[in-house]
Amino acid sequence: MPSQIPQGRFLRILLTSALKWPWATILFFCAITLFFAWHIPQLGFRTSIYDLAVEDLPGTKYYEKFKKDFGSEEVLLVVVRGDNIFSQKTFRSLEIISGDLSSLPGVRRIISLPGIRKDMDLTEQWTNADFERIIEPVALFDRNFLSPDKTATVISLLLHADTDRKGIIEAVDGVINKDYEGVRSIYQIGMPSVAQALATYTEKDFALLPPITFGIILLVLFALFGNLRGVVLPSIAVVMSLVWTMGLMAYTHTALSLMTMIVPVFLIAVGTAYCMHIISEYKNSSQERALPREAVYLCFSRVGFPSSLAVTTTVVGLASLLVNRIEGIREFAVFSCFGMVSLLAIILLFLPAVMSMLPLSKSDSRGFVTPWVGKILEGVIALNLVHRKKVLPVLGVITLVAVAGIFFVRVETNPVDYFKKSTEISKNFYDIYKDMAGSFPVNVVLDSKKDSYFEDPSNLAKLAAIQEHMTLFDGVDKTVAFTDFLKMVNYATNDFDPVYYTLPLHSYEIRMLTNTYKSMLGQDMYSRFMDPGMSKANIMLRTHVSSSRDFFTLRDNISQYLEANFMGDLNYQVTGLGMVISESSHILTSSQVKSLSITMLVIFGIMLLLFLSGKVGLVAIATNIFPIILCFGFMGWFGIKLSVVTSLIASIAIGLAVDDTIHYLVRYNREFRRDLDKDRALRDTLRSVGPPIIFTTITISLGFSVLLFSHFQPTSVFGMLMVITMIAALVGDLIFLPAVMLHVELVTAWDLMSLIPSLGGISPGVAHELRQPLNAMKLGSEYVRTLLEKGEAVPREDLAEVMSQIDTQIGRASNYVDRLAALGRKPTGVFEQLSLNGPVHDTLALVGKQLSLEDIEIRLDLASNLPAIMGHRNRLGQVIYNLLTNGVEAINKKSRIGADQERCIKIATYATEGRVILTVSDTGAGIRDHVKDRIMEPFFTTKQKGQGLGLGLSISREIVRDYRGKLDFESTPGKGSTFRISFPRADQCS
Repeated sequence: MPSQIPQGRFLRILLTSALKWPWATILFFCAITLFFAWHIPQLGFRTSIYDLAVEDLPGTKYYEKFKKDFGSEEVLLVVVRGDNIFSQKTFRSLEIISGDLSSLPGVRRIISLPGIRKDMDLTEQWTNADFERIIEPVALFDRNFLSPDKTATVISLLLHADTDRKGIIEAVDGVINKDYEGVRSIYQIGMPSVAQALATYTEKDFALLPPITFGIILLVLFALFGNLRGVVLPSIAVVMSLVWTMGLMAYTHTALSLMTMIVPVFLIAVGTAYCMHIISEYKNSSQERALPREAVYLCFSRVGFPSSLAVTTTVVGLASLLVNRIEGIREFAVFSCFGMVSLLAIILLFLPAVMSMLPLSKSDSRGFVTPWVGKILEGVIALNLVHRKKVLPVLGVITLVAVAGIFFVRVETNPVDYFKKSTEISKNFYDIYKDMAGSFPVNVVLDSKKDSYFEDPSNLAKLAAIQEHMTLFDGVDKTVAFTDFLKMVNYATNDFDPVYYTLPLHSYEIRMLTNTYKSMLGQDMYSRFMDPGMSKANIMLRTHVSSSRDFFTLRDNISQYLEANFMGDLNYQVTGLGMVISESSHILTSSQVKSLSITMLVIFGIMLLLFLSGKVGLVAIATNIFPIILCFGFMGWFGIKLSVVTSLIASIAIGLAVDDTIHYLVRYNREFRRDLDKDRALRDTLRSVGPPIIFTTITISLGFSVLLFSHFQPTSVFGMLMVITMIAALVGDLIFLPAVMLHVELVTAWDLMSLIPSLGGISPGVAHELRQPLNAMKLGSEYVRTLLEKGEAVPREDLAEVMSQIDTQIGRASNYVDRLAALGRKPTGVFEQLSLNGPVHDTLALVGKQLSLEDIEIRLDLASNLPAIMGHRNRLGQVIYNLLTNGVEAINKKSRIGADQERCIKIATYATEGRVILTVSDTGAGIRDHVKDRIMEPFFTTKQKGQGLGLGLSISREIVRDYRGKLDFESTPGKGSTFRISFPRADQCS
């Protein structure tokens, strides 16, 4: 028997306190809300590509070291397009733009064609045509500073490491958003601009999406409840939890990011769904109580515990994200959990206090009942009770297809794809590498571990060969290294003779040109590509690679080439912010598995404690893993990548999905305890909790669907996947869960047998056997009493006969009672050796006479010298008694429908292949096909209500299992059934 679901003494104390001091409770919560609201204006935004990196990864640590050795990668690229870069108007505009950009605070250095011309033209006599001719042989300029068709150029802004990105990008916009002669278009691109675009769009999403979500939720609430109370109360609860959460973020100086921006939408959708359960139950409670406080107490005493449990499981799912090593995901987990806990406190304390102050209104709320919902639920009930043999296989096939799709899910983070194709930042990223080099750098550091290694001309030639080969890799648009600048310096110091655009052949020349390099181009330009001891060189690859998969492919190609050709001389490291983000995203899979595992274990533990049944825990896990499997299968089949944002889905969804599972199981438990009828419990449970489950799913789905309008592609995809997952969870809770629960046994055999006395009733056979001797004694006593009432003397011989008959019947009844007592006696812990024939004879001694009176023939085929088995004689007698009773009922049932039949039960025993077999066959009505898989469930019966409890076969199966046996059956409707019990021989039991 499932235990009573605990309602929680602590919850009752909280509820009673809130109702006892409502004004104090309301003022207390208002004070907390004002405290957090005071801090909200301090809330900032911090969404950056840099937030996607995991700080303690080896790759991240090396990247930080790289920036110290070779300088920061904080580079902005300003792309300028015109008809001809070297025309007088366009070049003059370039000089103005370069001059304005160089004066901006935070800019360490400007590299532009006008600046290069100024450094190279010591005579200040060159024309634009002269400069164009002089730089023609210099490969460093091609696609780096100048497009092949000379219609585009790039101005590189080298920034200080601590530069305010937002400030410098806005300042650059102020320079380039002007009209310049000869310039057709101008824009900026680079890692800093991508990072700032993330922050800008986050602010726009925060200003747009939560209000839209809230507006949609208000419309849903009004459509469902049709009154202000059903709209205002949930709205107040949700707004208060939002204020608390946003206020805490501001108080702890945690800025809104790409991850935490989802928190408000999440709280609005989920918080409203929880409140809908409360408002719906409050409507019902208002019909049952005359006073507001009584109705509120009744309402929250019913929904308080399941709501608390639902919030707990949601928090568990969210908290499991704390194992993730990406800071943004951990922040989302922390503040989502706080929001849910604060929402629970508001629901359990503030709302009851407010509701108790309002007058009852018993007719102004429509609740969840609508015709189309009722039709859907009746169809669902029919699926579960009549067609589940078809439904479960179909769900199984869908699950298998989804599981296959999971193997195609790829982990990938692509910061550029965060933006929709229509955004300026996305257009600029794809525009620049059409005729220039891409804006995402990758750095290959070559370390010889030897001072002055690259002063050797042969080693310098190796560096040049490596650099040249890397231009062949997919995604690489341009490579820049120390050798490029050394060749250019050699070219410049030899009067720009193309013959000297080459590397020097002697070490002393390398040293001389290196000194000239430093004085001409500056120490910082030297330090970007070579360390002071000339033992370590940096090759910068300008790429249009942005996805983690492409970054890994490029890294692998570089590694294979270097290990095959230069492993003996040079150590290498491939680094860059893109590499760091790629490596960080690669750990999403392991973090996802950890989060899901933690969540499922905790949910299983909660269900185990709640229902004292491991089977219920497994069913709950299966129900809630079903939508997750479908979600990831959908991602795999449709090529949706597992990114930093989409990795949140599993933990959020399983926490939300289990809420409806809890509401279903709690209500099912309550209904099942009424009369132990699983079918009726399923029907009434679905009719009761089905509507709120449907509408909360709709509410949450509508809330998350607003994310489809986000400026960020992953956020839009996240919203779509959440809708799909919640719909799949609805299928799991309304179809999969009820169908499976029909097969779950919530109690043990000994629990069932302990229930028999309290469940009432004795079998007709027992009643008949006891009624016969009692009737005989009654007839004798009435004969004597009649004579005495007439005043006649009782003949001595008649009196002796009556007394003898009464004595005989008392003995008969006592003997029968003794046999019943022996049958029900609790066995000892030690098994005994016995023959199966013994329990057969014992049972027939009890029921044999009744069977003959009912004109049922017993045919025995008991093997002599039957091998012994291990068990208890009285318990095995119970099994045989149950099988015989079922056989009698099946035969009588066949007679009632007018079918001609042979009224016979055959009992046989025999030994075969080391086992001892007992069969009980009847010629009754047989078992219908659609109930064959359920006849051994506890409390399942095909009899009319009140005529049977449905415990006999379930108890018999458990008893047989205890003796290492097996109970199975064969049955043909209309012809009869055969039950077969198989035990191991005693001499083969260890």
